[in-house]
Amino acid sequence: MAENEVKFITPPNNLRQKQKLAGVTGTIDAGWMDAAERSMLTAKFDYLTAVQEDLVRLTAAYETALKDPANRAEHVRALYTEVQGVKGQGASFGYPLVSTVGAQLARFIEDSGDDLTNPQLEVVKVHVEAIRLIITQKMEGDGGPIGQKVVAGLGAVIKKVAGDTPAAQA
Repeated sequence: MAENEVKFITPPNNLRQKQKLAGVTGTIDAGWMDAAERSMLTAKFDYLTAVQEDLVRLTAAYETALKDPANRAEHVRALYTEVQGVKGQGASFGYPLVSTVGAQLARFIEDSGDDLTNPQLEVVKVHVEAIRLIITQKMEGDGGPIGQKVVAGLGAVIKKVAGDTPAAQA
């Protein structure tokens, strides 16, 4: 029975000693902090430029999917890839509302499949336009009450197209 006993081993924590040997202090240089903040501001500005380019590609993929129903699934897959990028970056640069709308659109495409109908493509269009509005108006953070209304309105559009509204069920 003695061989089944559990033995806990706590390894030594030598990190502080290693820092001292390497000449690293426990303080943060104010210059480094300023440089990091400037870098984040630059990245945020770069994000606003990059997301505009993403919106151009999203709009082009939407229009191509609308005009080319024979290859619609392929265009929707390209659109979905763009949406994933937009969704992933928004919150990182102070625009979590972009990430929320992007996630809602990605989920809609996942649930609907690649071969969207024209009404389903309209859902894509309003989501892309919502992202454009958020960026144009520089709606940082969650967008407050307006942001909540945007997300709720987009959810209502999805339900309507999916046939989940009371009017559609009657």
